[in-house]
Amino acid sequence: MRKALLTGLLLGGLLLGLLSALSATTIIPISVERLTDISTDVVAAHANKSWSSWNAQHTMIVTYTEFSVDSRLKGSVPATITVKQPGGSAGDYTQHVAGVRPWSAGESAVLFLRPSSSGDGSFVVSGLMQGDFRVRKQASGAVVVDNGSGNAASQSEQVQSFNASDKSLTPFSGSRMTLDQLQQRVRSRMQAR
Repeated sequence: MRKALLTGLLLGGLLLGLLSALSATTIIPISVERLTDISTDVVAAHANKSWSSWNAQHTMIVTYTEFSVDSRLKGSVPATITVKQPGGSAGDYTQHVAGVRPWSAGESAVLFLRPSSSGDGSFVVSGLMQGDFRVRKQASGAVVVDNGSGNAASQSEQVQSFNASDKSLTPFSGSRMTLDQLQQRVRSRMQAR
């Protein structure tokens, strides 16, 4: 009886550890310059509306957000684009992916994009949240962008950054800079090519 109880506790602990690991996202940091290289399009845009649905296999929920493009830093996307992200709510189900932040109508962002592999005409963000720089105006009037996780991540949602040199994991805080600095870095990268 004691051996069965100990085995049950061990298996329960392993399952809890596995579930905790599944709710975390680990990323390898990507610079603005590398994001520019791997993206077909870089745009400043604002969200119009979002909707979620199951994928064709009914194994995953995806959220689509329609954006109006305000300016193009790279590429030639149309004036209105649709961006697809994993997670969302459909029917009675909600799927959450650590590090994926939904957009609200009217919210502005600089997006590093590539065509979705599904061939449905939608785009996906390069580097998960790393290619999603939210635009915010500070009280001072400065316009800043950041690709961090937004609100402090809870215990159930962790985004970790992997450092290849020492194989360590640290919480991902993202990059923060002015909108002008981000745009200049993208333009400089484009000119260097």
